[in-house]
Amino acid sequence: MLNVFTSLVINQLKQRIHFMNQRMQGEELRIYESGTKYCIIVFVDLNTQTVLSTWALNASAKRDLCVTKAFLSLIENTRSQQSLLAA
Repeated sequence: MLNVFTSLVINQLKQRIHFMNQRMQGEELRIYESGTKYCIIVFVDLNTQTVLSTWALNASAKRDLCVTKAFLSLIENTRSQQSLLAA
């Protein structure tokens, strides 16, 4: 059973991933949850269905959340449509 804080954190991650997916082309972030405080984020190339990276986290650990935010920021800053057009 998830506590309120953990549910809120996972829902925020889902929202951020959904927003990021709208801005990416040919790639997608997917989040898989197990109904516990653990979840996994998978970065997938949609053309070949190849997994580019994975990230597992404990949604109730502050350390994991900080590193997850950095991971998502890295993908957002390097894979968004605007950065590809600038290059």
